Amino acid sequence: MNRTEFPRSLTGLAALLAVVVAVPLAACSTTDGGDDGDGGGSVSSSPAGSSTSGRPLTPGPAVEVEVVADGLTIPWDVVRDPEGVIITGERGSGTLYAIREGRERTLVEADLGEVYDRGESGLMGIALAADFASSREVYTCHSDAAAGDNRVTAWTAAEDWSALGSPRVLVDGILLAERGLHSGCRILAHPDGTLYIGTGDAFTGPAPQDPDSLSGKILHVTRTGAPADDTIDGSRVLTYGHRNVQGLALRPSSGQIVSAEHGPNVDDEVNLVLPGSNYGWAPDSGGRYDQDVPMTDVDRFPDAVEASWRSGAPTLAPGGIAFLDDPAWGEWDGALAVAMLKTSQIVLVTLSEDGSTVTRSAAILRDEHGRLRSITPEPGGSLLVSTSNGDGDDEILRVRPSG
Repeated sequence: MNRTEFPRSLTGLAALLAVVVAVPLAACSTTDGGDDGDGGGSVSSSPAGSSTSGRPLTPGPAVEVEVVADGLTIPWDVVRDPEGVIITGERGSGTLYAIREGRERTLVEADLGEVYDRGESGLMGIALAADFASSREVYTCHSDAAAGDNRVTAWTAAEDWSALGSPRVLVDGILLAERGLHSGCRILAHPDGTLYIGTGDAFTGPAPQDPDSLSGKILHVTRTGAPADDTIDGSRVLTYGHRNVQGLALRPSSGQIVSAEHGPNVDDEVNLVLPGSNYGWAPDSGGRYDQDVPMTDVDRFPDAVEASWRSGAPTLAPGGIAFLDDPAWGEWDGALAVAMLKTSQIVLVTLSEDGSTVTRSAAILRDEHGRLRSITPEPGGSLLVSTSNGDGDDEILRVRPSG
């Protein structure tokens, strides 16, 4: 099979995508009803490759931590504008905040309608356009209760961050599961003006391999929502065969795009994003969502792209990712930082030059602040990290290398 083509045998599955296959709750008995907790199901062992395989990670570089904001409930994503204003949104309520120096916090009004807040869904990814300083353009991904889908919207931010106005839906129709499972939904605003969007499979078996579905994919669109030039057959789909992509990052040294996604109860993955490629997740088994399949099924899909890094067993539950890009990080400058939910840490992995393997790994902030959700780089090398503990106990942290 040509890597840039979907299997033709799957084109008739589109009609099945509206059905979310019922499975026992025990298959996803986790803190948030899905991948944000302990994974679910039973899967085969990890294939050969870069993997933690349950081994404890060595300590990473020493860091200093400053609390930028507290009293939040699951701030799923965090961005920083050119003036230093930090914007975040609570997943369940859909409430957006602007945070300024001295922890001053104000409400950002935005008409999201009724946010569907079950399971892992709600207000998720937030991104600023590359030309935000002049355009004031902001992107969000949220679960829309009225439409019954996940969607990406473009907004114009007021100069004082009092509101987001002039909404334009760029991408809609991304599947939303009845229990809100596997919604993705990370947005990467590329310097060229395009958007990369990581989606989940909505706990729906056919979706990851179906060419007519936007779920279980990485999408690539222009700022108008039109397909970017490198997508498959003029669709919005850049890559397929994903389970639940919640991390996207641009590697500064090479321009490579890297993703992170949840495995069932083994094999979380970090992947090099190669346009037109299949990443081998295919959980459809006679109409049943079957998690007892490999994350990258090279037996069924010989051309499937192997992960650059995988967790092995058990899973660590990755959220956001970002590359360290400052000499202050010393030998870890250029490493990929991955926020982990289940294991309450940031894992650092150094990728090979071609991005296909990991040469070393370490961990920071292990068990210090609870579950970690997102990572956003700041000028000067620091990272904005959000926690995901719930019930008003969440913080936004500024993490910088000591000294």
